[in-house]
Amino acid sequence: MDSIDLYRQLLGLTTPWTVQRVEMDIPKLHVDVHLEHAPGARFACPECGGEFGVYDHAAERRWRHLDSCHFQTVLHARAPRVRCPEHGGRQAKVPWAEPSGRFTHMFEALAIDVLLATDVSKAAILLGITWDEAWHIMERAVIRGRSSKPQTLPEHIGIDEKAISKGHRYMTLVYDLEEATVQYIGQDRKQTSLEPYFEAFPPEALQGVQAECDHRNRWTDDRLG
Repeated sequence: MDSIDLYRQLLGLTTPWTVQRVEMDIPKLHVDVHLEHAPGARFACPECGGEFGVYDHAAERRWRHLDSCHFQTVLHARAPRVRCPEHGGRQAKVPWAEPSGRFTHMFEALAIDVLLATDVSKAAILLGITWDEAWHIMERAVIRGRSSKPQTLPEHIGIDEKAISKGHRYMTLVYDLEEATVQYIGQDRKQTSLEPYFEAFPPEALQGVQAECDHRNRWTDDRLG
């Protein structure tokens, strides 16, 4: 089995995607895996799912993948773009990563396990990424978890802050007091840290909140109006 077939199987690639070439830099412990799709392949519009031929490609992007025998592994590809009659030009999704992600699904799954076992700073060191990159992986995981839940606010909301590293860096947590689940993680501990969470819900959803327990302040049942 050559390196191209090996990485095709390791990545779980299926038609129309395949590995075009693999470049290994042994002194730097680095592997670059270049991906491409078959000519004439059709891809779905990310808005409506309709399939269309490729008319263009985005600039080449890089995604950090799981290490290969301690070699840092990076995927390279140019995402295809389709022209949808309804939505116009759109970049098709790639199967190994989120549309705006810089890491593959497999890498983010490992990162979440590490983040669950330790704090953001230590996780970043273990994963070989920056603090901000580790933070955003955690943030996206919470967003994915929220998207799988009904679009309603918990009846009893808890709000707390937590120090996440030296230098007075904090995060704001919103959680469901009844289910004991984290609903949102925001940077810093300001009032504006909460705005993205509540703005994601329609105004009528706020009426379902019966009480809020803000550990930074006090119990209140009228803050949300």
